[in-house]
Amino acid sequence: MSVRFHRDRLRLDLDTLGFAVDLLMIGLIIINLALIIFDWLFAVPLVEQALSAAVPRFSEAYRTHVHEDFLSWDLMFVSVYLTEFSIRWIIAIVRHSHDKWFFYPFIHWYDLLGCIPVGSFRWLRVLRVISLLYRLQKRGVVDLRDTWLGATLLRYYEIIIEELSDRIVINVLSGVQREVKGGNPLVKRIENQVLAPRKPALVDYLAERIVAATRHTHSHWRADLGTYLGHLSEEALTRTDEGRRLAAMPVAGPRAVALVRDAVRKGGLALADQFVEDLADPDNRHHLDQLLDSLISELAGDRTTLNQLTRDTLLDILEQVKIQVGVQQWKLTAGEPGSDNQVK
Repeated sequence: MSVRFHRDRLRLDLDTLGFAVDLLMIGLIIINLALIIFDWLFAVPLVEQALSAAVPRFSEAYRTHVHEDFLSWDLMFVSVYLTEFSIRWIIAIVRHSHDKWFFYPFIHWYDLLGCIPVGSFRWLRVLRVISLLYRLQKRGVVDLRDTWLGATLLRYYEIIIEELSDRIVINVLSGVQREVKGGNPLVKRIENQVLAPRKPALVDYLAERIVAATRHTHSHWRADLGTYLGHLSEEALTRTDEGRRLAAMPVAGPRAVALVRDAVRKGGLALADQFVEDLADPDNRHHLDQLLDSLISELAGDRTTLNQLTRDTLLDILEQVKIQVGVQQWKLTAGEPGSDNQVK
């Protein structure tokens, strides 16, 4: 297993320059972390005594100039980190890399927290290395999937990012749900600014579907409609005295009943054909649109009831989105047993 490097993916642009800066920063971070580890070990009496015995001049110089004022040395590294962070933030603002100008420090939180020269915050600087490897992998400059270290780092980087982003999204959606339940005007804005402007499009869509469905069903059931109308006319004649007397007439009676049946069947089919033709006529389309517009307005009914239905529907939609966001996709990708229901 080896690392594959694709030089053809590197171009002379701002991103490539950013990668080069990242490589320099990684070298600086490695030096910084090595110095932190060494200083931590130097604080151990046994290590200090061993160094004093082996290299007394170095031990004394390090104790005097570095160890006793280690914070000042670390602040020198921090000043470089903050300068680099600020430049990248400005570039992100100029390039409109994010929706809002202040999103950058939240997305690159590990870079910012790693600049704090206190205890465990310093070790967040290691994430800069993982971040660079991930971006190089994503851009296709290097392929680390065949290496154990690369695959492990990329996997856990994606897990961390997914977990953080999902938590943020769930918290935001929960906040929206609380506002909706509390009577926030969001529901009214959805109705007035989202649904109302789309009413003409909805009416047009319904009209098209009604015309298409009417044409399809009429052509499919036309023969059955004629049979039904003929049977209905015979049933009507047998239920009235006049109809029974007409049917009882010698010779002419059955023929008269048959003529009535055919007249009703053909007349009914002609009316149905004309109705479908008029309904599909573009010149009559505005009548259908007006009818549907009035129907939708009447269906709205009581605004309180409609607002409650809209609110409940919105809350249910947000809850389903939260459930989907809560699914741990990294477990699904790993194919772990029972991962279909892994919800955070």
